[in-house]
Amino acid sequence: MDTIEQKVRGILKMRFSDEEIRFDHEPGERISGFIVSNKFLDMEHLARQKMISSLLFTHLSKEERRHVLGFLAFTPEEEQFYLEAREDS
Repeated sequence: MDTIEQKVRGILKMRFSDEEIRFDHEPGERISGFIVSNKFLDMEHLARQKMISSLLFTHLSKEERRHVLGFLAFTPEEEQFYLEAREDS
């Protein structure tokens, strides 16, 4: 039986490569993470989140969705700014 992370990774791989998907592990078998992709170029934040949410909503049960906290969606350039800002904190 797949873990929730394996299932979510499989779903996200329908649209993104393994290299673009990064997971954070949260307490209580909850997951979150980042998707870093050039596919997000020229997309508004809300459109990015809708793309990700639609994939997960379509392929996960209500119970499975409870384990997914969310994913941040960055272009590679945005991720670099994010990482630099975290270092400065």
